[in-house]
Amino acid sequence: MAYEADDLDPATRTGWSVVVTSAAGPVSDLAELARYLTQLTPWVDTEMQHVVRIRADIVTGYRLVGGDAGS
Repeated sequence: MAYEADDLDPATRTGWSVVVTSAAGPVSDLAELARYLTQLTPWVDTEMQHVVRIRADIVTGYRLVGGDAGS
């Protein structure tokens, strides 16, 4: 599985991107699951039914620095 997070600013032509790659699996330990359920907020207006964890095997990233669009 790969998970990517980005932050890009078109006005300044700057930003960053990070990709974490690894195997993913469900969180089944009840204490661990309870902790995640208190810390995570779903993106949609619904209750979470499952939590999936990805452990970072490979992490890559880059930073974009501003530049002249004509060069």
